[in-house]
Amino acid sequence: MSQRIIKAACLIVTASITALFCAQSVAKASEGCRDLAISHQYEKAVAACTAAVRKGDLSGAALADMYTWRGFAYKGMGDTAKARADFDRAITLNPASDVSYVGRAQVWEKEKKLRAARADLTKAIEINPRNQAAWENRGILSYVERKHAEALADLNRAIELDPKNARAFTFRGNAYAALNENQKAVDDYTKALELNPQEFLSLLGRAFVEKKAGYYDRAMADYSRLLEIAPRFWQVHEGRAEIYAIRKEYGKGIEELTRAIAINPSNVLLYSKRGMMYVFEKKPELALADFTKAIEIKPGNPGPYLVRAVLYKDLLQFDRSLADIKKSLELKPGDVASMILLARVESLRHDATEACRWIKAAFDTGKLKDQRFLADEKDFDKIRTSPCFRELVDR
Repeated sequence: MSQRIIKAACLIVTASITALFCAQSVAKASEGCRDLAISHQYEKAVAACTAAVRKGDLSGAALADMYTWRGFAYKGMGDTAKARADFDRAITLNPASDVSYVGRAQVWEKEKKLRAARADLTKAIEINPRNQAAWENRGILSYVERKHAEALADLNRAIELDPKNARAFTFRGNAYAALNENQKAVDDYTKALELNPQEFLSLLGRAFVEKKAGYYDRAMADYSRLLEIAPRFWQVHEGRAEIYAIRKEYGKGIEELTRAIAINPSNVLLYSKRGMMYVFEKKPELALADFTKAIEIKPGNPGPYLVRAVLYKDLLQFDRSLADIKKSLELKPGDVASMILLARVESLRHDATEACRWIKAAFDTGKLKDQRFLADEKDFDKIRTSPCFRELVDR
C-alpha cells in the first residue's frame, strides 16, 4: 500500500471519527438542554442551551431545538419576552417545528394574547396532528374563552392521543361542568384524580359540582383533601364558607372567609361575602367595615355599594343608603335592582314623587315584568295612598 493511500485512509478515518464525535456532542448538548428544561431546572437549562448555541457548530433544526428548549426554560422562569424571542428564532430556523409553535402559544397565553395563541396552536396541529400538547392547550384556551363545545372537541382528541393525561381530563371536566353536564364532569374529575391524586384543580372542580348538586358532605370531603394538597388555595375556604352559609352556620362561614382573606387580601368578593354573613350574624358594624373595604379595593365595582346601601337602609341611615345607590347606578346605569332599592328608600323618607319616579323607571327598562311586589312590599306602605303610587298599581 502506497504512502499516499495510507495517508488518505487516515484522513478519512480521522474525519469519520471527528464527525461522529461532533454528532454525539450535538446530540448530548441537545439532550442536556432539553432534559434540564423538562425537569424544571430552568437556570441550568438556560446555561446549557446558551453554551450550545455559542459553541457555533449547530445549524438548522439542531440550532432551532436549542432555542426552543431555552425558550421553555425562560418561560418557566417567567421571562416571557426572552422566551418569545427564542421561539421566534426557532421557528425562523425550522418552520416545521410544531413544538416551537406550542411553546410560543403558551407565551401568548401568559401575555393574554389569546388570538395569537390559538393561531400558533392551530399551526402546530397542522404540522403534527398527533401533537397532544397542541390539542390540549387549544382545548384549555377554548374553555377559557367559554367556547365549551370547541373545548370538548379538542380535549377529546388530546385524551385519545394520551389517555393518561390527568390535566386533559380535568379541563374536559371543567367544560362539562360549564355545560351543566354534571355527572360527566364528576366522572372526568374522578378519572383525573385516579391518574394523578395531586391534581388539585380536579378536586376543586368536583367539589364545586357536588356543592351545586347539593351533595355537601362529599364536597366538604373534597375540600378537606384539597387543603392537605394545597393549603394556600383560598378558593377552598371560599367553597367551604358557601356550604356553611347554606347550612346557616354563619360563624363557621366567617372563619373560613377570614382564612381566605388572609391568603388573598385584595379579593373584593371575599369581603362582600363575609360582610353578608356578618349581616346574618347581626353584626352590622363588622358588615359595614367589610363592604367599605371592598369599595376601597375596587371603587369601580357597583356591587359593594349596593349591598352597603341595603344595610344602611336597614339601619335607617337613609341619606347614606341613597348616596350608595346613586353611586351604584352611576357605575351600572339602568340596573333594575338599584332603581327599586332607591324607590324603597325614597318611600321610607316619605318622598312619594321620587319613589314613584324610580318605580316607573324600573318598569320602563322592560326588565321588570311582575308588578305584584308593589302590593306586598312593606317599604312602600309610607306612600301607598299617594296618587302616583295608586296610578302605578292601577296601571
